[in-house]
Amino acid sequence: MKKRGTIRLPNFLIVGMSRCGTTSLFHYLKEHPDVFMSSTKEPSFFLAQFKPVPEKGIGDDERKYYQDVEDYCRLFKKAGNRKAIGEASSENLYHSEKVIPSIQKYLGNPKIIISLRNPVERAFSAYTFLISENREFLSFEEGLEQEEKRRREGWRHIWFYQDAGFYFRGVQAYLENFSEVKVCLLDDLKKGPVSVVQDVYRFLGVDPSFVPNVAVRYKTSGIPRSKKINRLFEEPTRLRKIVRGVGRFLLTEDRWIQWRDTLKNKSYAKAEMKAETRKSLENAYREDLLRLQDLIHRDLSGWLGSGDSSGQ
Repeated sequence: MKKRGTIRLPNFLIVGMSRCGTTSLFHYLKEHPDVFMSSTKEPSFFLAQFKPVPEKGIGDDERKYYQDVEDYCRLFKKAGNRKAIGEASSENLYHSEKVIPSIQKYLGNPKIIISLRNPVERAFSAYTFLISENREFLSFEEGLEQEEKRRREGWRHIWFYQDAGFYFRGVQAYLENFSEVKVCLLDDLKKGPVSVVQDVYRFLGVDPSFVPNVAVRYKTSGIPRSKKINRLFEEPTRLRKIVRGVGRFLLTEDRWIQWRDTLKNKSYAKAEMKAETRKSLENAYREDLLRLQDLIHRDLSGWLGSGDSSGQ
């Protein structure tokens, strides 16, 4: 494990992909007494070493980016003697070729965790997530058409609905550059969350018998049923600041996040993708998925055809 002064730096990273269960995994790992997760889930430190920040998409400038190495290190100053120390910047899979040299420079050979889902579902989930945050104002199809322009302008990867779902190249890069890489599938996390998380505990070398609280699903998305409730959490109003302030005063940070996400989840309605759009994306991803399933030795045939078209 690398150190900077007396601070122990991460010995594992959740590198993505966004909208693939990384936030839930972050919180489930954080519950373990021998695991320390950074106080900011996505420091985006390795991204900030090569890309101008803040990024240019709507609301991207509201994120905190850790460009300075000393600021990044301070995120882990309370790790104490915990065996596993990590963070979960979800762009690190998409930008694998650029961030891997920086990861190796600062962290050496950390364990790598990659979480994936059906890329068609991931694309639509990213879209409905941005809708729920009042940041996307186009239809899904219009957003797909704008993707190349947004990429050229330096928007965050969450806006690249289709391109972020081509996983093969990024997964291959991590497998080639790090000695311990674990790939998780959101399908498995949904079906048996405790089993999957305990398997990750085992991978990290901590007690796998610990049982996390998996009752809360973090950062699900959908179309808000109530604009009033959605504005309460998403728009920078005075009322939102009051609610957030009171919530964080009465609850621990983790409890506040659980309460907030549970309420938001109940306020979302499922959105449906157009059948022709789904078919187009399935065709686009097919070759990449065939290569990916051979690479990770998992049957991904369920991702090749029609499936869930909701934006959760």
